Amino acid sequence: MKIKRFKFRPIGIVALSFVLVILVGTGLLCIPAAVASGKPDFLIAIFTATSATCVTGHTLVDISVHFTGFGQAIILILIQIGGLGFITILSLFMLYIKKDVTLSDRKLAMQSAGGLKMAGVKGLLKYIFIGTFSLEFLGAVLLCITFVPEFGWGMGIWQAVFTSVSSFCNAGFSLTGAGGHCSLDAYASDPLFMITVMALIVIGGLGFYVWYDVIKNRFHPSRYSLHTKMVLLSTGGILLAGWALFMAFEWNNAGTIGNMNAGDKMLNCLFFAITPRTAGHYTVDMGYFSDGAYLLTNILMFVGGSPGSAAGGVKTTTFVVLILTMVAACRREKQVRVLKRGIEPDDVQSAVAVTMLYTLAILASVLVICGIDGGTPYMSDYGEYYTTVDGEKVLNVINFKNVLFEVVSAISATGLTLGITAELSVFSQIILILLMFFGRVGGYTLVLMFSETRRPPAITRLPEHIMIG
Repeated sequence: MKIKRFKFRPIGIVALSFVLVILVGTGLLCIPAAVASGKPDFLIAIFTATSATCVTGHTLVDISVHFTGFGQAIILILIQIGGLGFITILSLFMLYIKKDVTLSDRKLAMQSAGGLKMAGVKGLLKYIFIGTFSLEFLGAVLLCITFVPEFGWGMGIWQAVFTSVSSFCNAGFSLTGAGGHCSLDAYASDPLFMITVMALIVIGGLGFYVWYDVIKNRFHPSRYSLHTKMVLLSTGGILLAGWALFMAFEWNNAGTIGNMNAGDKMLNCLFFAITPRTAGHYTVDMGYFSDGAYLLTNILMFVGGSPGSAAGGVKTTTFVVLILTMVAACRREKQVRVLKRGIEPDDVQSAVAVTMLYTLAILASVLVICGIDGGTPYMSDYGEYYTTVDGEKVLNVINFKNVLFEVVSAISATGLTLGITAELSVFSQIILILLMFFGRVGGYTLVLMFSETRRPPAITRLPEHIMIG
């Protein structure tokens, strides 16, 4: 009996690198010096390590209180590694230090950096690191203007650096609990702070290849690749549509922004449209969102950011390709076209596969969690077991609405929550851990990781029509 040798592809090595980082991070967060009480909890450690490495933002505890400065530093390092990718970091050293760089080395670097071609991978990696740390530094400097007066120089700078890295990597972690705040709710009326965080989130969610393409070709959009054009147009369109819809849904909602002035309303609605791109920060209690805003947030989280970035979701290009495929099918066109170019059939199939994988994972997870924890009372992030609805207090219970929100947030690596994360059972929390990993690595990546390279079938089967719709 012959046992076939199992070989990992470069894309599989990238996926396994995240597992390695999560395990190392879990071990470090289990050290007593990392926990304020000196008594580590394995579930909290692995949940936090997974959330940080997968740049999600979900937590079971307030990290500003539960973890020491050492523990918070570990979380920050995990966020940075997760945002850039462990293999991306190794690839930079490998390509610049190693003399005999093989084709496999370059392919691995391309897969980890989110490039489309092996040519120019070295330059792409250079731009990734220079761009990342430069923008995070600039973001931290601007955020210090807000944090230093409130927390003092030491803590203020630490808050600014942590928030800047977390925002740029689309992680959604914050240390503002040390000041008695929930996420960024205390800064909803600070334009400089809000604009800085939003800019970091958007730039971090565009994708490394898009940066490289734009910097390389400057202000000549005609020279941009089709991928870059689709990312920029889809990102702009989704943000503008989300901004307009949030203003329509929430403008007069007293539970969220109804009591703000017009300028703050517009600023916060733009923030609502940006943060579901898998950033996870929030400025109001989303438990008071209208049904329209709730559904829109789920849709934006599901779509997420762009390929090759720290963002999660099915990605903007996938969403656009699905819409274009629908249009082409309705017109009975054989080719999916956009911007005077045709989309490769393999990319169309990949878009359908990724969307179906995410959809099935969401449905299965919601069914299981609702079956286990449905109807359980929970305390919101503001320490309340009751929510006021039409002047009456209603007990907060885990239901389909907040479970769906939690699951979509986890698989899209967003980190937004309606406050039920810590109240779920251990089994449900493990499901969230798996969803966070699935969402960061990508469902299609996991399939490719274990799939074999097969030759096309020698025989083409006779096609036959079936009824659709």
